[in-house]
Amino acid sequence: MHSILLQRLRLAALVIGVFLIGANSFILGPILGDVARTLDAEPVAVTRAISAFGAAAAFSAFFLSRLIDRNAMRVVLGGAALVLALGFAGSAASPAWQALAFFQALAGLATGVLLPAIYSQAVRSAPSGEGARTFGIVLSGWSLSLIVGVPFSAMLSDVMDWRLAYGGLAALALLACLTFALTGDRQRPGSVEAVHRRRDLFRVPGVVSMLLTGLLFMTVFYGTYALLGLRMRETLGIGAAAASLAVMTYGIGFAVGGAAARHVDRAGPARLFPFLLCGSALLYLLLYPATEAYWSSLAATFLLGIFNHFGLNLTVLLLAQRKPEARGTLIGLNTTATYIAVFFGPLLMSALYAGIGFVAVSLCGGVCLVVCAGLMWRMRRA
Repeated sequence: MHSILLQRLRLAALVIGVFLIGANSFILGPILGDVARTLDAEPVAVTRAISAFGAAAAFSAFFLSRLIDRNAMRVVLGGAALVLALGFAGSAASPAWQALAFFQALAGLATGVLLPAIYSQAVRSAPSGEGARTFGIVLSGWSLSLIVGVPFSAMLSDVMDWRLAYGGLAALALLACLTFALTGDRQRPGSVEAVHRRRDLFRVPGVVSMLLTGLLFMTVFYGTYALLGLRMRETLGIGAAAASLAVMTYGIGFAVGGAAARHVDRAGPARLFPFLLCGSALLYLLLYPATEAYWSSLAATFLLGIFNHFGLNLTVLLLAQRKPEARGTLIGLNTTATYIAVFFGPLLMSALYAGIGFVAVSLCGGVCLVVCAGLMWRMRRA
């Protein structure tokens, strides 16, 4: 009974950790104007805090993720959550946009270690044959951040003060830190040899293909996601509130994907992945006609949430299986690729949107995911 309770507390803490990262990743957009007014700054200046967060997360994931394979998980998870709490608390108390950018960079440094550590712990502690299901539960933290965290934070900003949102995240991060310290694995990994060097890991069969798949998949998503609301508003003539429902339907779809993840374990993740990527490619190709009407737009974002859950889930799960004793470093490399995609995805898709239109965005997304499906086809028997 004690062991079961410990496992459930650990799983809950992992979900909360993902929720915190997701909430911080998306929170600033809806409250950007309020933050700018409070800090007596231009909204464009405040967006530099988002860039600082993303850049620091990519740097941290690349250079610090090896800590996951060299230290006990309770130390890594607890320490990263504590630094994240400091970043949130500092963000809440920031007197100027420069201070906000600094503390968001601190949160980014923590995220670059915490996110791959959470994923690594989830894969490591999953019962045999239930990797996709357990990891799907952990990934539900992203859905919670979109469906609950971001709207609630926006409401706090409207009714009271945006600083309360960051203060609440800081308190929740401290709670997660305590839970990680109590429930995380105490044993250090058995091997910390030079095999964990990145140049050695790149030689492991399938690693480069998996990382490239993750980079392309997330570049397409973040680039398209950044323009979906604009596409809907310009095409349908709707307001921000109506367009924001697309975020909620995406989050709901992501949660549904998590609930269905157990079926992936039965079919075999590596065998199923290329077919899911083909389905995702078709969905991106259909985004252009789907966004010609409001309800079909919401249906498309719902399906996008489902497919993106499987894409993220299986990319991380299969990558971690390439070399289990170095899974922290491998997932850290994938996290680096993700935050590179956060930066380059919107730049690429915005250029296509401005030059040609959303049809080019839709076509580019479909083609990139066909490439991903081809990369994963040869690994389907792994």
